[in-house]
Amino acid sequence: MNYLNIHTHFPTGNPNLPEIENLYFGQSASGKTPYLSAGLHPWFLQPDNMDAAQAWLEKQLAQPGVVAVGEAGLDKVCDTPWELQEQAFRFCIGLSEKLNKPLVIHCVRAHNEVVQIKKEIRPTQSWIFHGFNKNTDIAAMLLREGCYLSFGASILRDGNHSAEALRQTPAELFFLETDDEQDISIRQIYQKAADIRGISSGELAAIQAANWSRCFAIKP
Repeated sequence: MNYLNIHTHFPTGNPNLPEIENLYFGQSASGKTPYLSAGLHPWFLQPDNMDAAQAWLEKQLAQPGVVAVGEAGLDKVCDTPWELQEQAFRFCIGLSEKLNKPLVIHCVRAHNEVVQIKKEIRPTQSWIFHGFNKNTDIAAMLLREGCYLSFGASILRDGNHSAEALRQTPAELFFLETDDEQDISIRQIYQKAADIRGISSGELAAIQAANWSRCFAIKP
């Protein structure tokens, strides 16, 4: 059975574990997986290098194997000026639409603002909130807008409200990931997700394969 990892910063290189490696501005691919995403993460934006960052991203997205734009988004906790974050986010949205690639979103305490931008722009490409660890109310708001939610290590923690959000998310609108965790495997995430949803590992694998095929045109 394939365990599909939609978002990782530390690919394993295991050909039986299809995974999408995420790149920030200035990073190079590890070569461990054929699938990549690239974006302008709000943590790593600087006013004096935005032109270089945008040029880097456009170059990355033209490479074979880059299946998504992102991470991109808004973060109210980091020190990056809000105006710069929004500029980069809108740039990434534009590339997502132009290149017909889904958008992987980093969002911290800014879900209302991201949804407002989505309503304004009305994108045709899928939006995926990665590392989702919020409650069911926020999940419901994003799902109403047709967004995907991607769940990771937070579902392993006892009492974390993201587990209930995963339980209530429609099968066709969620993914699983390891993000920047190096000590937690995608197998562990799958096993916990299957338990939370009360389904077999085979059923979960089929759901994820269908979602990958639909969103990324990848058939693992």
